[in-house]
Amino acid sequence: MRKIMAYSSLVIMSCLTAAGCSSTSPGGTAAGDKTAAEDNKTPVTLELASNASTTVVDEDFQNVVNEFIRKKYPHITVNYNPESGSTKLDALLAAGTVPDLFVTYNGALAGYKDKDLVFDMTSLFKQANVDINRFENNYITDVKNASPQGELYGLPFMISYHALYYNKSIFEKFGVEYPRDGMTWEELIELARKVTRMDAGTQYRGLDPGNNQVWMSQPLSIAANDPKTDKATMNTDPWKRVFELGKAIYDIPGNGMISESPKNQFMKSKTLAMLLDLNILTQLAAAQKEGLDWDIAQYPSYKEKPNTYGNASVSVITATKTSKHHAEAVKVIDLITSEEVQLALSKFGRLSPLKSPQVKQALGSANPQLKDKRLPSIFKSVPVSYPIASTYRSKAEGIGAAKFKQFIGGAADVNTILRQADEEIDKMVSTEKGGK
Repeated sequence: MRKIMAYSSLVIMSCLTAAGCSSTSPGGTAAGDKTAAEDNKTPVTLELASNASTTVVDEDFQNVVNEFIRKKYPHITVNYNPESGSTKLDALLAAGTVPDLFVTYNGALAGYKDKDLVFDMTSLFKQANVDINRFENNYITDVKNASPQGELYGLPFMISYHALYYNKSIFEKFGVEYPRDGMTWEELIELARKVTRMDAGTQYRGLDPGNNQVWMSQPLSIAANDPKTDKATMNTDPWKRVFELGKAIYDIPGNGMISESPKNQFMKSKTLAMLLDLNILTQLAAAQKEGLDWDIAQYPSYKEKPNTYGNASVSVITATKTSKHHAEAVKVIDLITSEEVQLALSKFGRLSPLKSPQVKQALGSANPQLKDKRLPSIFKSVPVSYPIASTYRSKAEGIGAAKFKQFIGGAADVNTILRQADEEIDKMVSTEKGGK
């Protein structure tokens, strides 16, 4: 952790002192046109909370983002203390405390709209000359899809890509070539078969997708329930394909589903050859110091959907509807999503939602542990669009995950399992609606 903080500090200082990093403000106007001193603003403290994972917010805000805020807007203090569990968004809301800013992922925004916490920020961004065009269009669409009306509740500041991570030592041990970019699911399964072996009393497993049928389903643009009617939609041929794909992986001799998490098998036990996961570069850099010899390859695709993976989980920063400091909150949001800050975060190993080639090319460059890794493989696939918001999506997917695990365990045939999934989802929705 100390080394990670050191890397990020170097990134901050190099960017803050570079002339190119301060020549343009986030909205596209010259930074010198209106300095913080000329603004002569009364000091303001903005409370920030998050329901995102600690690796998304804690290190970034403490070691990178706040340095930029203090330099550009010395009158604005963003108060975020990751050491205190009370800063977590849901805990604050339960205590009746509403922050000024919060970070969440786009799939959770609809739930906060139900709590009247978020609002359409389009007009505020327009008034502040925030350049929305700097973002990749699909990520703005993903945020807008959290609203049935296509409202913009906030801006994306980090993206969770999908990638295939592999343990080089296992492939070398068994004389098998490393995973290549552009593989289909079928090719990946055959590769997993080659590195699933018992050796010196240790069972090495080729691939473990975890109890996560959702990631496998997303490239096919299918959902557990219809966001318009709320009816279950799992008893279909595409879902059957997903469940049978998962079973084909776990049916590899020696590769059955186990209780240890795939990430733990890969990073700690070092018995898993390939891991399908999101952006865990900083975690892998730390694991490398513990002896993990890893690299990265492009996420597998369906034959008819080449170079495509599931939904990108978009980390969104937004202002709360009840905040008394919307103007200052927009300044902070604009700065955090500016090219200068995104460049620093990219060097730190965070994937940016911006179009900027410079930001993309800088990914992981400030971390020596990421040197010579196949990071360009990350950009060879694109995510499918996030589905339209559904109040019951999360619980419906939870039911689907439980049925997937039952199917892998041999509880019933796939047709029966999917029929049961539909029945349970429809029952859940009916119960939820009846309680309102």
